[in-house]
Amino acid sequence: MATKKVVLLYLEQISALGEHIAQHFDAEIVSSVETALNLLATSDYDIVVYDCIKVGVVDMRGCQQLLEPGVMADTPLVVMAESYEVEDKLRALEIGCDDFLDNSIFKEEACTRITKSIFNQIARRQLKSRLQDANQAAHTALTGASDLGANIQFLLAVHESDNLDQLGQQLFHTLSRYGLHCSLQMRSSLGTKNMEAHGMAKDLESQMLEQLANNGRYIDFGSRTIINFERVSLLIKNMPADDADKYGAIKDNTFSLLQGLNARILVLEDKQKLIEEKAHLKRISEDVSVVMVTLKESYQKVMCDIVNEVENVAELIQSRVPTLALTEENEEFLEHATIRAIEETNRIFNDGLVVDEVFAKLEMAIEESLESFEPHHSGGDTYTDTLLVARNMDESGVELF
Repeated sequence: MATKKVVLLYLEQISALGEHIAQHFDAEIVSSVETALNLLATSDYDIVVYDCIKVGVVDMRGCQQLLEPGVMADTPLVVMAESYEVEDKLRALEIGCDDFLDNSIFKEEACTRITKSIFNQIARRQLKSRLQDANQAAHTALTGASDLGANIQFLLAVHESDNLDQLGQQLFHTLSRYGLHCSLQMRSSLGTKNMEAHGMAKDLESQMLEQLANNGRYIDFGSRTIINFERVSLLIKNMPADDADKYGAIKDNTFSLLQGLNARILVLEDKQKLIEEKAHLKRISEDVSVVMVTLKESYQKVMCDIVNEVENVAELIQSRVPTLALTEENEEFLEHATIRAIEETNRIFNDGLVVDEVFAKLEMAIEESLESFEPHHSGGDTYTDTLLVARNMDESGVELF
C-alpha cells in the first residue's frame, strides 16, 4: 500500500484516522483546497482523502472545488467525517465522491476501503481504455466498409461515363466524401485532360502533374501527395500528415479509384479506335460500292458492243459474198463461219449474265454492310452495336456466289 500516492487534505486539524492513513500510504499532507489543487495539477496521485473529522461537518464546497471537471480527472475522492446524516452521504455521492468514511470505522478497514477505491479507479481506467480501443476499432471497421462501398459505387458508375469530363467529375464526386482537395490529370489518345473539382484546370498544378508523371507511384511533400498510375495522376493537397492511419487509408483508397479510372480510359480509347475503324470501313465499303456499279455498267456496255460488232461484221460478209465470185463450197464456209461467230458470241454473252448475278450479290452484300454501320435502336451504344455486327458476320458470313 505504501506505493500508492495519496493527497491527504485536512480541514483545521488532521485526525488520528488521517494520521494512520498517512503512515500507510505515500501521502502528501496539505491543509487547504488550493494547495491540493496545485499538487494535482503538477503531479499524478492515485487518490485524494479529505479529512473533515475534527470540524464535525463535511466541507461540501471544498469537495465541489476538487471535483470540478478537469481538476482531478480520474482521481477518486474519499471524504472522512465525525458522523454523517443520510442526506450528507447522498449529497456527497451526488457531487461525485467515491466513498464516505466516518470516525467509527476501524483504521485498517479505512485503509482497505481507500485501497479498494484506488483499485476500482484503476479498473475503470482500464475498462475505459478498452472501450476506447473497441470504439476506435468499430469506427475503423465502419469507415473501412463505408470507403469500400463508395469505391465500389465509383467502379460501377465509371462504366456509364463516355468521355474524360464525365470520368473526372465522377472521381471528384467520390473524393468529396474523403474531404480531399485534388487536381487531376488524365492522359490518353483522346487528349490530355487537366481539371479541378469545378471542371476547370489550374496551370501550376497541371504543369506539376505533367512533369512528375513518371517519377514514381507516390510523391509526398508536406501535406501534399501525387499519385501516378499509367495514364492518370492525382494531386492531393490536404493529406492528414498528423494521422498515419488515415494517411495510409487515403492512399490505398485513392489508388484503387485511379486504377478503375485508368481502366475506363483504356476502354474509351478502344471504343474511339473502333469508331474510327468503323468509319474507315464504311468509307471503304462506299468506295467499293461505287467501283462495283461502275465496273458492272462498263462490263455490260463492253458485252453489248462486242455482240453488236460481231453481228455487223456477219451482215457485211453475207452482203458481199454474192459479189466475190466464190465457189459454192466457199460460200457455205463463210456462211457457216459467220453464223457460228454470232452463236458463240451470244453464248458468251449469256454466260456473262452469271457474272451479272455475282455483281448483284456483291452489291447486296455491300449494301447490307453499310446498313450494319447504322445503330440498331435509338440511343444505342455504338461500341456494343459494332461488336454485335462483327459477331453476326463471324457466325453467318456473307455468301457472294
